[in-house]
Amino acid sequence: MPLQKVDPETADREMFALFCSYGYDGTSLEMLANATGLKKASLYHRFPEGKKEMALHVLKGTRQWIKTHIRDVLTHEEQPVKKRLTLALQALDQLYNGGSSNCILRTLSIGTDAPYFRDAIASCFELLHTGFAAIAAANGFSGTRALQQAKEVSVAIQGSLVLSNVMNDTTYFKKCLEDIPLLLKK
Repeated sequence: MPLQKVDPETADREMFALFCSYGYDGTSLEMLANATGLKKASLYHRFPEGKKEMALHVLKGTRQWIKTHIRDVLTHEEQPVKKRLTLALQALDQLYNGGSSNCILRTLSIGTDAPYFRDAIASCFELLHTGFAAIAAANGFSGTRALQQAKEVSVAIQGSLVLSNVMNDTTYFKKCLEDIPLLLKK
């Protein structure tokens, strides 16, 4: 049987979308196969550990995306603080489709296998905290206080995404993005 030719980036995006929408427990291998255009056997060929490996692969890709589009942008000291923050917030808006998508860090932190993903999820949040703490520090907060403000940003983002989803109203997320600069300004 010849290997199926599927663009890996497209397959990754489809897996990401499913895990965001349905979480780990709600995403079946059949759903993953249909979304990626791969047969179950091909999925197992690429991910011998099965669905857990697929979800972890998606988390690793998410971590790299956060590092590149959020953390690295926010810590790029050659750029003005306002520009760094604007670019990072635009990236977050894109990642979460304006507040209409769930956060993969939240959806994979819930369910029967959540402990398996805990370290990968924590690593993503640490990148976010490092980035936003750099902005808070540039705005005059001390190291400890800058990190606390960065953690408040994570709480605000996660809460706004939950409310946007539950209330079917993305203005919660939009307002959060507008308010983040205030959390990071002294």
